[in-house]
Amino acid sequence: MDEAPSREQLNELVNSLCELQGWILAQIGPPSHFLQSQAASVEPLKTPIYVLRQLLSYADFPKSRVQHQWLASFRTSPSDYLSECITQIKNGDIPVDDLNLRRTLIDFYSDLQEMYEI
Repeated sequence: MDEAPSREQLNELVNSLCELQGWILAQIGPPSHFLQSQAASVEPLKTPIYVLRQLLSYADFPKSRVQHQWLASFRTSPSDYLSECITQIKNGDIPVDDLNLRRTLIDFYSDLQEMYEI
C-alpha cells in the first residue's frame, strides 16, 4: 500500500459490504436462517477496515458495528486473518458476486497483508 486510503475510500468499502449484506438478506428462495448466516459471513470483512480507520485516526466509524471477537482474532494474527478474508472471497465462501467489488476487496486485503508483514 503506497499511501493510506482516505476516509472516504474506507467508508465506501464498508458501505459496499453493508449493501452486500442487504442484498443477501433481500433474496427470495433459501430459508431466512441460511440468508442470515450468509449475511453474517460478511461481517468479519469489516474488521480490518475498522482497525485501519483507528490507526489513521478516522474517528467517525462506529465501533459497535464491529464484533469484539473479530477484533481479537485480527489483533492476534493480522496476516492470517487477512489471508482468511482473501481465501473466503476467492473461494466464494462469502458471496461477492460483483466482480469489481471482489477485486477491490482482494486487492485491499492483500495490500494490508503486505503492510503487516513488513
